[in-house]
Amino acid sequence: MFLLVIAVAVSFTYRYKNSGLFDKGVDLIEMDARGYDGSNPLVILDTQLITKHFNIHTDLDFERLDYYEKFFEGFYEYFDSEVFKITNPERLEVYLFNDLKYYEPFAKYLCGPNFTPYGFYFPGRNVTVINADTGFGVITHEIVHHFEYCTFEEEKAEWIYEGISTFFEKFIGHFDEEGDLHMTFGYFSNMRLPQTIENQDVFDLLTLFTHRGISQAHIRSFMMFLHKQGKFYEFARAVSQTKNDPYGLMALGQVYGRPYDEVAKEVQQQWEEWVRSLRTDNEVFLVEESFVKTPEEWDKWWSANRHRLYFSEDQQIYRVKEAHIENYYPNREDDDLGKF
Repeated sequence: MFLLVIAVAVSFTYRYKNSGLFDKGVDLIEMDARGYDGSNPLVILDTQLITKHFNIHTDLDFERLDYYEKFFEGFYEYFDSEVFKITNPERLEVYLFNDLKYYEPFAKYLCGPNFTPYGFYFPGRNVTVINADTGFGVITHEIVHHFEYCTFEEEKAEWIYEGISTFFEKFIGHFDEEGDLHMTFGYFSNMRLPQTIENQDVFDLLTLFTHRGISQAHIRSFMMFLHKQGKFYEFARAVSQTKNDPYGLMALGQVYGRPYDEVAKEVQQQWEEWVRSLRTDNEVFLVEESFVKTPEEWDKWWSANRHRLYFSEDQQIYRVKEAHIENYYPNREDDDLGKF
């Protein structure tokens, strides 16, 4: 494991978009066994759990770790069966910090002052680092990057990596009495969607597909657009199988039934019109934070929400009943449900 920590800190490229992330060589690495300065996370992450698909290093207590184990493996099974087959699975090393206190020194040690407070993934090293305090959506986002790396046989454009990952940030989940995980995806982001609406004229699809550093809000909105058309899962499967298709245009052509250059203008127009029609109301705030509830918590939550929600068999997600769309959150600060 000592060698793994060394390998994490050695410079390698985050090939999706974080080129040059590491500027520290092996000669700069010092493992301080006397204390924690960020250089050796295992001083803090002293609990290790090896599961079927993950090797989790964490400072969570055992009860919470059992809960996270079920979540990690349950999400793997869901993605592998419902989205695309993870064709070359490799056990992912997970550095799962309880909160920012110990996550931050390690993130700064690796990434410098511009570190993300959420989490990040290192392709080629099968390592992800996560601040658990920032929510389950961060975990699914970073794990999906691992699934992409294990499956895609060629480099893909940034919008594909980030689009598929951001789509799976928002979800409703719960365990049943047998411990099986049930999840529904396809919800609006109360953070990313308003950003898209405010800047909807900034990017067109050509820019979205070909440029690096595009706002993840815009990228996710296009994936949500595909989802609302019933095409997202088909696109994810297609793009995982196409070759010589770095920008995903062949995959888009497959889901639309015609070559992309024949449908590009139509898709651009439909996407723009769809974004302009969106409202930042209770359909957005249905899921303030992605959650996974125990059977008891789920029963309580559903009892408190079934008067305003229904399960859409067509979209396979929970939706707000029309009568409750405008008036459920007259004052969200006083809402007794709080953040889910």
